[in-house]
Amino acid sequence: MTQLSFVTLDVFTSKPYTGNPLAVVFLPEDESQALTQRQKHQITLEFNLSETIFVHPVRDESKRKIDIFTIECEIPFAGHPTIGAATWFLCQAPDAAGGAVKTLTTKSGDIPISIQDKESQYVAAKIAHNTHIHAARYPLQEMLRLHPTLAPFFPDSDVSFPLFSIVNGMAQTFIELPSLEALAAVPVATGGELVPLEKNLDEGWRSGLICVYFFVRDVEDEVMNQKVIRTRMMLGSFEDPATGSSASGLTAYLTLTEGQAGQEHRYHIVQGVEMGRRSDIGVNVTLDNDKKIEQVVLTGTAVQVSEGKITVPEA
Repeated sequence: MTQLSFVTLDVFTSKPYTGNPLAVVFLPEDESQALTQRQKHQITLEFNLSETIFVHPVRDESKRKIDIFTIECEIPFAGHPTIGAATWFLCQAPDAAGGAVKTLTTKSGDIPISIQDKESQYVAAKIAHNTHIHAARYPLQEMLRLHPTLAPFFPDSDVSFPLFSIVNGMAQTFIELPSLEALAAVPVATGGELVPLEKNLDEGWRSGLICVYFFVRDVEDEVMNQKVIRTRMMLGSFEDPATGSSASGLTAYLTLTEGQAGQEHRYHIVQGVEMGRRSDIGVNVTLDNDKKIEQVVLTGTAVQVSEGKITVPEA
């Protein structure tokens, strides 16, 4: 039986068993032994993590090609697999060359990566963006229908929430909450129901899923000794300990609507605390002089937790 090497990483953390877990599976050097989509999906189901990445053999010393799978399907991009892969290739792999790898090649395109701090193994990835604020807003009554325990925190019924896409196929609704008490009260969606695309997103943007991203601003964080944004992400019955794409979306939205033209805006987001898996996500968003987003840079680190071999499923 053919076996493949793998490692698992906890991403957006330097402490094992916190952050967001990621499996990294290394594909065969011999292209005649290439895995099918079904085999990759079976391996992903075996790990049963939110994402698993498959690393292609090295063909260019400056690039590393990865495929990203969830337990449902292959996806073109996700934040924590990108930071996990960048940390592995730049800092942790046996052949890590301390910055020789410049690019991750994904189904969403090439993503430039770099080391921000060698000692802490903090890395950065420039995220592709095609931002869009949707015409509709998500109604309070719909949010409370899915998350009824939040009703006491919204005495004003005349409230709605923005719907935003960082790229086509990655949409979020941003629910600003008044306190950490309210954030702690967030449940998964009643019945595991998802926010429907058709009546919430503009025509031409109705693909992918809509994440419900709850946040509280200006929280004094004892670990960082600074103010942070605290968040939780719900997708039906699933809660994610760290969501790089939603963090990128939220910070891009805040920068577009509140930021200063011609400046870089830095954000530190802490997610997963309520799950016991604290994640530290950095995002730097730069506006050009016309108040259009020039770049979105996702930052973080990862730590290795395990390594081993996994058997390739039958074709």
